[in-house]
Amino acid sequence: MKDQKDFQVVIAGAGPGGALLARQLASAGVSVAVYELKKEGTLGHNWSDAVEKTALAAAGFEMPTIGNGRYKGSLVKKSEDDDNLFEPHRMDRLQIRFPDLSGATRTAVDFRYITTDRRVLGKMLAGQAIAAGAEIFYQHRADGLIGDTNGPLEQIQVRGLRVTDTQTGKTADVRADVVVDAAGYLSLLRASLPGAPALNRKFSGGDLAYACRTIRRLDTSRATADDLVDHYRYGAFKGYFWTHLHHNDSVDVGGGVKEAPGRVDPMAIIKEMIAERPSITDEELGGGGGIVLVGKSPWTLAASGFAAVGDAAGQVIPTTGCGVGGAMTGALLAADAIMAALKKGACTLENLWPYNRNWFAGRGSHLAALSAVKEILQDLSHDEISFLMRKDIMSGEMLTPTINGIFLEPDLPTMIRTLVNGLSRPLLLMKLNRATTLGKKIFTHYRDYPEAWQPAAFDEWVRNSEKLFGF
Repeated sequence: MKDQKDFQVVIAGAGPGGALLARQLASAGVSVAVYELKKEGTLGHNWSDAVEKTALAAAGFEMPTIGNGRYKGSLVKKSEDDDNLFEPHRMDRLQIRFPDLSGATRTAVDFRYITTDRRVLGKMLAGQAIAAGAEIFYQHRADGLIGDTNGPLEQIQVRGLRVTDTQTGKTADVRADVVVDAAGYLSLLRASLPGAPALNRKFSGGDLAYACRTIRRLDTSRATADDLVDHYRYGAFKGYFWTHLHHNDSVDVGGGVKEAPGRVDPMAIIKEMIAERPSITDEELGGGGGIVLVGKSPWTLAASGFAAVGDAAGQVIPTTGCGVGGAMTGALLAADAIMAALKKGACTLENLWPYNRNWFAGRGSHLAALSAVKEILQDLSHDEISFLMRKDIMSGEMLTPTINGIFLEPDLPTMIRTLVNGLSRPLLLMKLNRATTLGKKIFTHYRDYPEAWQPAAFDEWVRNSEKLFGF
């Protein structure tokens, strides 16, 4: 195994959250090692994902300008397979179609994402981390935490990480002041703390979705007469389906549904969508599928000597499954907390608590509220959702914050319009009101996350959280 040394921070996983966290810490002079299971050059999916513009800008990426309805700039791709970051096609307004395909909402959604090449993003963030002074060890598996890991939250003291070089089979213990789990939704390190239920919850059931996508070449001679409008078929089969243009000659067709027994196969729906669009050829440029996290964070993301970031921390938008922006937001917050704790000379739970407070009382409050709303509304039928859209109750204006990962309580005019337009379906309005009311309660509760680590106050907050999410 490569020679190991002690580091101030070690990170399991070199995805967007792990690599950005490493960059931030190394730039501040912190010694950082990242252990990544994949081979060098294989970070990220071989497709482009929608990522929040605000998160990319906060991470320091130069955002493109707009010209003739398209993105322009040094990081904008010229072709499907070049090494630039952003797809040129601009999706500032996204059509929302009824799940039964009988129509679309009166207004489109203000789409605040930009389509971002995941392989290029992975390469850029890893390169930036290394340039800042971090070390990345590829083909290394994180086997487990070392330290006092079997007790309750207040007694946990993580002191390092056990890693294995998968090329040689050799294992070593790497000591660190802080270990960060940034290795994905399985959360193997976080879930390995048996005595801390507020931290160790595994994602399952409604936390998970199954998504597929295929990037296809377009026959440009037939494209203008074809239905290639950027859209979400929202609420379809307990999920949503889409077409997103990348270039004039390439399109992303995909969808995701709740991961549950008897679920529809998203690829079967995607094939139907392709069959209805003659301009989409059989030439596949990228794509794939698998489990996607759509659940909420555990009640704490930190313990003494430990933190979780990204999918391992549940930092995803539950209404879309988009997790890159949340991972980068979490990484920036975690970096600030870890650097402050190191300056204090002790990475205790008390000193790392600002990471919890800033996440849960900020971005996390929106995502938690949306998680509860999603769980209730996800069981509505195609007919019920189509009715709400047709009556302009589930409108483009109402869906804009939801799809962008923002919980927004309806104002009085919206509530009156909902009541008037939905009088013929009182039971459906009751479901909608229940979801909105619960979302508001959870949002308010999360905004009141304990400002400091105080066991009694935190335990009370957790008990109230469990009641709220018990529905």
